[in-house]
Amino acid sequence: MKTNILTIVLLIGISSFVNAQDKLGTNEMVGFSCGFAGSPTKTVEIFTTKLHSENYEWIAKQLTSENKAEKYMSVITLEKLNELGKYKLKETELKLIAEIKKSIEVISVCSGCTYFREIEMKHMFTFEMLNMASLWLDHTIKIE
Repeated sequence: MKTNILTIVLLIGISSFVNAQDKLGTNEMVGFSCGFAGSPTKTVEIFTTKLHSENYEWIAKQLTSENKAEKYMSVITLEKLNELGKYKLKETELKLIAEIKKSIEVISVCSGCTYFREIEMKHMFTFEMLNMASLWLDHTIKIE
């Protein structure tokens, strides 16, 4: 009897987790370690591939993307590349970055298997939110 109750509770929890993720717009979600497996979101995976192939122009073009996750990833990636001397930000890109950092557009964020939120883009650039992004950038960008 206890096993059946535990199974039902577990299935309800998993169902709630999947439904919560669907509501948050997984196509526009930023997460470096999401879900039970701790996997990156699709957007993070795409940016990882572009960084490994050093396709920095593609990354820069995402500053004007309709996808908010791509805009965020473009900002953090380009700023890191600029800091490392691997990419020189153009004046127009600097202006776009400044706009994105002040944006009140809502973006979906995940971490682990329980943290799913929608927050304004401008809050994505706080110290707490940039912590995982910094770890990902340090691990992903090739340093010569």
